[in-house]
Amino acid sequence: MTALRALLDPKAIAVVGASPRPGPSARVIANLRDAGFKGGIFGVNPRYPDVLGYRCFASVAELPKEVDCLVVAVAAETACGVLEAGQARGIPAAVVLSAGFGEGNGRDTRAERVRAVADKGMAICGPNCFGLINVRSGAAAFSGVAPKAMAPGNVALISQSGSLGNFAFGPLVRDRKLGFSHFISCGNQIGTTVEDYVEALVDDPAVTVIACVIEALKKPDKLARAARRAHALRKSLVFFQVGTSATGQAMIRSHTGALAGNTEVLRAFLRRCGIVQADSYDQFVETVELLANAPFDLTIGDEVVLVSGSGGAAAVASDCLDAAEMQLATLDAVTREKLRAILPEFASPSNPIDATGVVYDDPALLPALFEAIFAQPGRPIIAGTVNVAPVDRLRRIAGAVADAARTSGRTIVAYQSSPLGPLDDEIVRTLHAANVPLLLGIQNAMGALKQLKQRRDFGLRAAGVPVDDAKPPPNPQPMPQDFLSLRKALTEADVPVVEAELASSAQDAVAIARRLGQPVALKAEAAGLLHKSDLGCVKLDCRTESEVAAGYDAVVANAKAAGFKPGGALVQPMVSGVAECFAGIIGDALYGPAIVFGLGGIFIEILRETVTEMAPLTTDDAMRMIGRVKGAQILTGARGRPPGDVAALAKCLVNLSRFAATSAGRFRALDLNPIIVKPNGEGVVAVDIAVEALAATEAGSVP
Repeated sequence: MTALRALLDPKAIAVVGASPRPGPSARVIANLRDAGFKGGIFGVNPRYPDVLGYRCFASVAELPKEVDCLVVAVAAETACGVLEAGQARGIPAAVVLSAGFGEGNGRDTRAERVRAVADKGMAICGPNCFGLINVRSGAAAFSGVAPKAMAPGNVALISQSGSLGNFAFGPLVRDRKLGFSHFISCGNQIGTTVEDYVEALVDDPAVTVIACVIEALKKPDKLARAARRAHALRKSLVFFQVGTSATGQAMIRSHTGALAGNTEVLRAFLRRCGIVQADSYDQFVETVELLANAPFDLTIGDEVVLVSGSGGAAAVASDCLDAAEMQLATLDAVTREKLRAILPEFASPSNPIDATGVVYDDPALLPALFEAIFAQPGRPIIAGTVNVAPVDRLRRIAGAVADAARTSGRTIVAYQSSPLGPLDDEIVRTLHAANVPLLLGIQNAMGALKQLKQRRDFGLRAAGVPVDDAKPPPNPQPMPQDFLSLRKALTEADVPVVEAELASSAQDAVAIARRLGQPVALKAEAAGLLHKSDLGCVKLDCRTESEVAAGYDAVVANAKAAGFKPGGALVQPMVSGVAECFAGIIGDALYGPAIVFGLGGIFIEILRETVTEMAPLTTDDAMRMIGRVKGAQILTGARGRPPGDVAALAKCLVNLSRFAATSAGRFRALDLNPIIVKPNGEGVVAVDIAVEALAATEAGSVP
């Protein structure tokens, strides 16, 4: 048995620090007892011969050979010795409840000792965690409050935050009767990580949904491989990220470094892996219920048909669908005619379908409504309310919903308008028996519905995404920071950059302007000078030789005044177009290079409206990025504007992304701002480049 298997499915557990007094160790023993764990349960504490009726040993060295997992419930300074003794005893796994290990960061001595034990092969959950529950075996090596009755099922929940994980696990078990395989509170992950658990659970045939609450990742490459495996097996991954990481916006940082912090890059990485992401914690809980019950259907449409007994609630649901970027299906003539024949005269045969309060009184109405909706082409998602009413009527409605789902093979979701209870056990079981999830709260339910579409899209995309061969060379060298070297590297990668020459004097600038043709732009060139416009280091539209000479003197003087040592000024021809865009590269040391895109110019950091995706991009990826920017219509000819060359812009992003992939480890961030988008058919061209160098400790590192 591997060490991780012993952690996830132990045969005998010893609680170190066992005590009859109320506390973590006593809760672990009580949870093991109440969950019906059939394996051996032992304590380790020289003060007691037994704890809560289970035999207690004086030390780890005296434990029976059958023990394959320790639960360490002693202080941090003692825990390290316990782990080392366990490893010497040949025990392959441990759960460390204790806190005080530098939170898994830095050079904390205790953390280093735990890491050393893990490096020698022990699977360690924690430190600073609640532990884990194997629902199937009853191995509740868990110090939190566990539900009294837990049914085994198809969901595995992994959470860095024990409390947030338990706030989802407990209610889903108690109220929604959801079955779980495992609940894992992984804490600091000094030993076993989220990715390790995901990799192991993907191959568990009983698990079809893996839900994770994370702060950050430690082994993203392993997660990417596990995600590909999950897609191949038609299994669902849903993540919720806790907290955000703001990136400083000091003048020395690039636009890209300021705009795409760790949160955006992590979200882009999860999208690239095809992992569904909840926008809020409440939506995460509802998404777990949704994905655990709704069949993995690659044929469902993009639209929703709402069935409600309340016009007001239906209107709210419509608003929430719109906010979630989901669309109501436009009912065709056949469907509308069938609905008109069924509904009361005062009801409207449109979507959302307000069946009025009659739906609660007429047992025949709801089944007839579903039959009419099934005539609608496109296989939309069908969402019907199960709201507050006498319980006998709600049970009848739940039965009708379940029958429709069972006989039609359609994706049907039930939701309750209020996020609050109470929930009737019979209603929940009736719906679940027909693979119908029951979601709580209109906003959470409608927000969760988009995850069905995401799961479908990710599943389809995963099957057809080719492996890109764009790789960085071994031992990459730092990227040069001067414009002309950067331009050479980018143009060789087929990323269009404006022509430029470096002038070392005002006379040089005038001569270059004659060759290039006027008007020209002048930009001071100095190491580390990124935000040139803000410091008066740019002069645009210089049309005469006197303007060129004066412009040169001005930008160089302003660079010196700002504390830089200019080596002259770049002279570039002025370029015009229909719009300005921005594109940049984040060289993330953990997740790899990412591309950031938005409408550009001087407002990029003010508007902060960008999209981020991992490199390399396909053309479809690039077109989706362009379309996701709120001002995308500026590029396509809104309000009589001439359309820009969007195809050339997409090609620019694709080529930039391949440059990013082959240049990983050479810089921290790189900006192209602005990129001038010319009229359709005339191309695009970047007119400024800025690069943020790696710190000395980062140089040469490739994720």
